[in-house]
Amino acid sequence: MKGSRMANISRDAVGNVITTGDRNTIEAKIESKLTKTTLPSAASVDLSKELTQIRIILGRIGGQHTSKIGRALDDAAEEAQKPEPNKDEIGTALNRALDYAKKGNGFAVEIGKLAPHVINAVAWLGSNWHHLLSVVGLAV
Repeated sequence: MKGSRMANISRDAVGNVITTGDRNTIEAKIESKLTKTTLPSAASVDLSKELTQIRIILGRIGGQHTSKIGRALDDAAEEAQKPEPNKDEIGTALNRALDYAKKGNGFAVEIGKLAPHVINAVAWLGSNWHHLLSVVGLAV
């Protein structure tokens, strides 16, 4: 019995190898297209300002996850206002907001505007949060 020859992709398929048929052998090398960036010093970053700019940009994306993005950024901003903010709580909230935003149709259009603010936020958050740069196509 032969297998299905159909591939259904409901989102993007960047960095994937897709094949249909029977008894296929594939050799593939997928290279990362992340652009290297340099982070500013954490002391030079006004995190509240960066979170505000991220909120403005992500708000333009809209879509069904707008309220979830807003709540995640509310959590990040609330924690950032504390005398001794917990970087992991802020990073987790920012990650949540970005994950929801990626599901929006307009996310790719806003990446260029979003990247500088994510760079600054990640610089402030520290090395545990460098993976957030990949959301905007960057790496350290």
